[in-house]
Amino acid sequence: MRHVQIRKLKNPSSFRAIAAAAWPAPNDPTIYGALEVRGEALQAWLKATTEATGTKVTVTHAVARAVALALREHSDLNGMVRHGSIYLRDTVDIFLQVAIPPEDGTTGKADLSGALVRDADKKSAAELAIDLRAKAAAIRKDEDADFKRTKGTLNLVPGFLLRTLMKCIDFVQYGLNVSLAWAGLPKDPFGSAMVTSLGMFGVKSAFAPIFPMAHTPLLVLVGALEDKPIVQDGEIVIATVLNLTASMDHRMIDGWQASQLAVTIQRLLEDPSQLDP
Repeated sequence: MRHVQIRKLKNPSSFRAIAAAAWPAPNDPTIYGALEVRGEALQAWLKATTEATGTKVTVTHAVARAVALALREHSDLNGMVRHGSIYLRDTVDIFLQVAIPPEDGTTGKADLSGALVRDADKKSAAELAIDLRAKAAAIRKDEDADFKRTKGTLNLVPGFLLRTLMKCIDFVQYGLNVSLAWAGLPKDPFGSAMVTSLGMFGVKSAFAPIFPMAHTPLLVLVGALEDKPIVQDGEIVIATVLNLTASMDHRMIDGWQASQLAVTIQRLLEDPSQLDP
């Protein structure tokens, strides 16, 4: 049997020496992926759906609907890791992030929250849009009882204790599976997946981190639609392309499963009639 020897590197570069001492061993299970979706059919469908329903349906609503249907199709990915084991959810709920304007309406920094759409796979894109807008409006007007109560509680906690409190909440909610609804913290508040958008700000592509307390295996970031040259049938043509990126929990989603999700989401968005109920 061959004996494998490991020798200490002598005289490494200063950067390598500093880097080896500065970082611990990798332990982040997040994997990342990017997907380009042809957007011509989607744009036409969004316009037709908006006109037919009287509700403005955006790219983000369509992507959220596609993600929900994809997780319903690949139900073994609709879950979370708890105590080293995989647990599956019974419903497909999508969390969409919501920007909250400054309290004075003109200056200051905007806040970021989100709204959970329950049973998103059972709702049309228009119904999803209506549900999201109602919840977002309540949050922006400070009329969402759960959000208001949670925000008020966290504002009372000193910064140096906030991480400890959040870890305790996470342990009780997910580790012990105990409901904290009485404290304004609904059960599994982040659902099956998170969808956020920067496309409205002109950002073509970016990656977002998975929030540690979310316990969602998938976060999809919606970039901007753009016209770009692509090769089609051996010729260069100008096409409208939607840029999607994803951050995934490798404990729940491996490379093959990620590819299956991507294929399903691409199929739904490039033939958006499949998004209809």
